Amino acid sequence: MILDSASLLDPAQLEARHALSAQLATLARALAQLERARAGVPPGAPSDRWRGPAQSAYGSSVRQLGAQLDQAIDAVRSAKRCTARALATMASRG
Repeated sequence: MILDSASLLDPAQLEARHALSAQLATLARALAQLERARAGVPPGAPSDRWRGPAQSAYGSSVRQLGAQLDQAIDAVRSAKRCTARALATMASRG
């Protein structure tokens, strides 16, 4: 690979790389927070402390929360992969 010294010092390239690096770090932090939150959502059926409509509402809410967190985790993982790919592409182009 031949590196062009002008492209290495191009302010726009440097700014873009810095922005992508910052975005990657932010996405990594967000992913870690979402995964911690997901780990705190109880799996399966609600506990035996709930009865009747309360048990049904609680169970439904827990399942919905878990599904929404799973979707958010998938979206952030995808964004993180795309950002890492963009950084790698920029690095390979010099």
